[in-house]
Amino acid sequence: MTNKTLPIENPIDTIDNLVHQTLDIFQNMEQIPHMLDAACVSYRRVCKTIPEKIRSDRLRIAVVGVIKSGKSTFVNSLLGKEMVKRGAGVITSITTRIQKGKKNQATLYFKSWDQINGQLQNALQHFPKDELLGIVPLPFDIRRKNDRTFLEKAYQKLIQNYPVTKDKIQPEILMIRHAVNGFDFCEKFVQADETYVSYNAREFEYHKYFTCDADKAFYVKDVCLDVYGKIIEPEIEIADCQGADSTDPSSLEQVLTYLDSANLIVYCISSRNGLRQADISFLNQIKKMGLLDHILFVNNCDLSEHDSLEDLKEIEAAIKQDLSFLDIKPQIYSFSCLYHLFSQNQSRLIKKDMGRLKLWQQETKMITYCDDQIQNFLTIFNRVIVNSRQQLLASNHVNRLVMILSKLDKRCDFFSELLDSDLPAKKAALNTLSGMSLNASRLELIVSNSIPGAISGLKDEIQKNIESVFKQDEMMLLKSAGDYIFQVFIDTESYRALSAESGFNHILYLMFQDFKRNLDLFVIENIKPKINQFVRIQENKIASHFQSLLNSYQIDVINSEIFTDVIEGKVDNHTEESIETVDIDRIKKILGLQLPGAVFKAEYTSAAKAGLLADFGLKTLSTIFSSILNKNKTFSFSPGLQKAGIRMKHQTQKQLQGQFESYETALQTQYFLPLIDAITREFKQIIEHRFDYYQSFEKEIENLLDLKIAQKEEQKHKVLDIKQSVGIISASLNCFLANFVKT
Repeated sequence: MTNKTLPIENPIDTIDNLVHQTLDIFQNMEQIPHMLDAACVSYRRVCKTIPEKIRSDRLRIAVVGVIKSGKSTFVNSLLGKEMVKRGAGVITSITTRIQKGKKNQATLYFKSWDQINGQLQNALQHFPKDELLGIVPLPFDIRRKNDRTFLEKAYQKLIQNYPVTKDKIQPEILMIRHAVNGFDFCEKFVQADETYVSYNAREFEYHKYFTCDADKAFYVKDVCLDVYGKIIEPEIEIADCQGADSTDPSSLEQVLTYLDSANLIVYCISSRNGLRQADISFLNQIKKMGLLDHILFVNNCDLSEHDSLEDLKEIEAAIKQDLSFLDIKPQIYSFSCLYHLFSQNQSRLIKKDMGRLKLWQQETKMITYCDDQIQNFLTIFNRVIVNSRQQLLASNHVNRLVMILSKLDKRCDFFSELLDSDLPAKKAALNTLSGMSLNASRLELIVSNSIPGAISGLKDEIQKNIESVFKQDEMMLLKSAGDYIFQVFIDTESYRALSAESGFNHILYLMFQDFKRNLDLFVIENIKPKINQFVRIQENKIASHFQSLLNSYQIDVINSEIFTDVIEGKVDNHTEESIETVDIDRIKKILGLQLPGAVFKAEYTSAAKAGLLADFGLKTLSTIFSSILNKNKTFSFSPGLQKAGIRMKHQTQKQLQGQFESYETALQTQYFLPLIDAITREFKQIIEHRFDYYQSFEKEIENLLDLKIAQKEEQKHKVLDIKQSVGIISASLNCFLANFVKT
């Protein structure tokens, strides 16, 4: 983003300045013996990481829409530069993430050979053996020449039996085609484990060979573009997503997965087509995910398609009306992304594009309208980004800095009062410290014995909650899937035309694939969001449980009631939340934890195929005999297809319970248990560090109380200077937070 396009008031510079001032305080505390204790060392360590953690908490902006809505053009327009490939048709084949970097660098993360072979083997096993010209070699490995030859022959046979058309396109066949066509180019990049390749400088544009080619994109798992300069802010990530109207549910699921972690959605609609049925379907999914409050709509104007400004406004009004049927009342911003991009890069335009730009500039009314609209959009866009940025800062890392300063202020009061204390107070303090040391030792033993029980109780609670969802089906997930399968309509009439020229295997496979695709979409739209919500609730319980333990397993020596005799009750006895917390999101990133894959899926097993053929054949024979006996009755394959369709539903319904139980096991053993175990290890480290501090505290205070009067006076002035500095920084930070709230 150029400064002109995105003039964000970056708050990180202010945070950096306040953090550096706080770090100077720690340095000054080192000049006073024993003032920089183990707790302060921990605070300093946390303080140093705040700017880095703020930058790592990127705002994720997803640019979405259906195919040909101008998503990639919008991204380039926003950045003010041709960063991603644009054009007519399906251009973006994989979600491309864009971030600020120290240099221009495109990083492509590739799947492993096991992941690729697993996908292909699963796809091949869905097809009838006679249509593959043989039995699928197991285990399948595309690296072997014989297996690759089998795959190529199978593909040629399959496209004859299942021709790829606009309305009838089989995702498995497309996957095989992409794998076959992309193998020679991608073979050198893929490894036994997941790996990556980076392109820098002049090679940066090479990423487009993968992101714009579905054959090569099949081998890629993720793409990230690091761009240098001021075209994008360091705390922002923009994702150019695939078209939402993909025929492959797995592609749609990739987009929805990114949306689930996005802070802002920009939805592009083409003014050439207006709001299409595919848009309505996709927006319904976004609505079910609860993301409509974080979405901006762009009516991407094709200036060559509109005769006048009035025509453009009519399209805009029609889009608003269509959105109102979904209970969406957005502000729609109508402008030409391509015109805006061209106008920012006039010196680099080729002759053809310069001609288009000059032609559009003659439409002064439309151009003026679009210019006003994009400025309005950028104003709102920037405001949303800044506000979202502020929420992240104020609710997390900035609040940590506030807490650190509060602790330092209390530390100053504590030292100041100790330096003022007389001999009787000294004796009382030493007696108090002795008692506190004994209490700390006792508490350490209690903690050591109680942690296993506390963690075991947490695991039992999470397991019980999981069982309530998956065994008792309290969220009605299993029931809703079963009800959907029972109610879903299988249009057997649409396969009648195939009966004369296709085999029974072929017809039944097509029926199954259409049925499977409907079930996959149902799970993506209705089941996965509910499971994700359940998981987030459990994660919050885990985080709260460990934070509660942290708050319980402590003796706050500064705020302890028994220590008020020494400091004359001038220190607030309220114990604030410990600065040490369990960062569950960070631990998940370190472990690479992801939720298990499919919840429910229709499986076309050998037994299922045999049963379908049997039902289809028996019902068809019955119909043939009936038509022979009754010459007035016309023979039809429809009853056989209907019988097979009913069996298809029953078979899938029988599979649901086992799949549900398998997902429950995977969720518990592969996600929650590793997460809790990792948090427990970090929790123990925090506790051990805390008791190390308790053990060293008594000696530090004894040394402090033994200081001579002259030394006490000198150090007291230093402490007061530190306290004053803490107050100044705290005031600046409070002002900073107040400005956050106002904006």
